[in-house]
Amino acid sequence: MHTFFRGGPPEGTGIVRAMLLAEEFLLLCFDDRTGKKIISSDRIEPALGGALLAELALMERIGITPHSAGWRQRARVTITETTPTDDSELDAALAKATANEGKRVKDLISKVSGKRIAKGLERRLLERLVNSGVLDRTRGTVLGIFPRTTWPVRDPVPEEEIRDRVHSALVARLTPTERTVALIALLQATGLLRKVVRTEDKKALKARAKELTSGDWVARAVKEAIDEMAAAASV
Repeated sequence: MHTFFRGGPPEGTGIVRAMLLAEEFLLLCFDDRTGKKIISSDRIEPALGGALLAELALMERIGITPHSAGWRQRARVTITETTPTDDSELDAALAKATANEGKRVKDLISKVSGKRIAKGLERRLLERLVNSGVLDRTRGTVLGIFPRTTWPVRDPVPEEEIRDRVHSALVARLTPTERTVALIALLQATGLLRKVVRTEDKKALKARAKELTSGDWVARAVKEAIDEMAAAASV
């Protein structure tokens, strides 16, 4: 299931379009009222890259070699179809993936990789969500000196629908779509899951998320990319 909303420039004024998986994840990374991030950009960027690749895989544009292929060959990108997707961000990601076919997923999403596909993506998607009427852009300063932009929610409906899908899969234990499983994997890998899903039984939440995402390639790659960035920062 996709989240649909009325798109604005540059994607087309007044045209209803499906929200990208990356946009769905990004909405959940910000506090609705304050418009501030609730996790760091070091976690957000790899997840956005993973979301683009997951969406391309769901659209059967790319494949990922399985874990059973062995440690040398597993988690590598293969190209299945290069037909345009009609979304500029997905098409750009597909072009980069095609140019780097055979590379590991982690190498396409890590912030310390020169091949990363999500550079600048966070800002572009935020601007797109503003143009679509989902978010507001508020400019201000910190301590009256340092400029800061926040992104509070303008239209709560798209995010409410996303949260409902995640809650239904994890708490109500309804059968989710592959797309929702991919979103849950991203939330789990970035440590965002408990901030998004409201339930007192955290143990059951963790167990259900693990049940749904066990062996998920995007979760594994995002976690590896985050760990790689943390290791580089500690040197």
